[in-house]
Formats: sequence, structure tokens, C-alpha cells
Amino acid sequence: MNATRTSRAGQAGLFRGCCLGLLVLVLVAAFATVEGLRALAAPDLGPPPGGTAHGSSMTVIAAALAGDAASQLALADHAVVILSERDLTVIAVARNPSPSRFRNPQVRDRDGYVMVTAESSVGPFGVTAVARFTLVFSNPSAAPTITVQAVDFGVGQLGLPGFIGDRLDPRGSATLNLAGLFAADPQLAALAAAMECVSVKADGVHVGFRRPGAAADTSRCN
Repeated sequence: MNATRTSRAGQAGLFRGCCLGLLVLVLVAAFATVEGLRALAAPDLGPPPGGTAHGSSMTVIAAALAGDAASQLALADHAVVILSERDLTVIAVARNPSPSRFRNPQVRDRDGYVMVTAESSVGPFGVTAVARFTLVFSNPSAAPTITVQAVDFGVGQLGLPGFIGDRLDPRGSATLNLAGLFAADPQLAALAAAMECVSVKADGVHVGFRRPGAAADTSRCN
């Protein structure tokens, strides 16, 4: 009698253990399926890149911005130029560090961040890679610079940890490195020394400049 009970108890324990293992496997498979579907789904990007197109190349855009800033500074101590989403997209295409992996890059301004998207692949599946960046203005030793810093990464509607995004493409921030833009035109390169602020707005990236000798006013970009 006791042996029978022991056998039944062992079978019940084994059954519960197997069921628990199967349940875990089912839950893991379901989670992977849901996350996989999110990765394959198209992200909610909103309207396509918009704003004024200052040119079809970095050189033309740089010259247009330099002319705009110079015209403003001829009349006032401060000037603000705007890099539209369409301008930023031209720059992203020109500076794409991995054209074979990240195709058709586009840039949008969202909630104070610059969002870069591109078509990519995971195995046989097409996905949309998404990266958000913040632009940080600094003026070390009177040498104004704009630093591009990654905020987060995603694939489709699935967010990725930062360390995974960095491993996917550690040069991602080079896509928006604006140093190349300033270097593309001699007049804009000269104006870079008089840069005083940067901010990301709904209509584009605002970059402020000041006349030599004028006091800096970072609120110009707000």
C-alpha cells in the first residue's frame, strides 16, 4: 500500500515537473514570438522628413546655411539657422557608415531628439532599425563643438538595450556628425568658431551664431 502511494506521489511529482517545464517553454516561446513580431512590425514614425531642403549634397547645404547666417549677422549680433529633417537626411545618407547594412536612412526630429531610421535585415526578414540621438553643445577652450550622443536603439517596435545597439553599429553616431557639414564650406567653417548654441525643434535643428565680440546668448536656440 505504501509502495503504491509512493509510486503515485512520484508520478504526480514527475507530472508536475514536466508540466512546469512545458509551461516555461511555452511562455518563453510565446514571449519570443511576441517580441519577434514587434521587431518585424513597422515603427510609428509619423510623417516623412520635411522642412526646407537647402540642397542635395552636404556642400550645397553648408553653403546655404553659411549664406543665411552671414545675412543675419550683417544686421544683428546673433543668427540662427535651421537644419531641416530633409537636410539631416541628406547628411545621414552621405555619412552612412554601413550603407550595405543600413539602407535608405531618414532623419526626423521627435520630442527634442534626432531619430534616425534605416532599412536593414535580420536573417531573411526585413526590419527597420531605429536610433535616437541627442545633440550636446559645448565650448571647451573657446572651441565650440556639437557632440552627437546615442540615447536608445530599436528594431521595428522593439526597444534594444544600449549595449546591443552599440554592438550592432558602434559608429552609428557618425551618421549625424555635423563636423563634416561645417567643414564642407569655408565660410561655415569660419562661422563655427562663433557658434553659441544648438537645439532640436519640431522644424529642425537650430544652430546659433554670434558676431565676434558679442556676448553669447544660448537662449537664441530655444
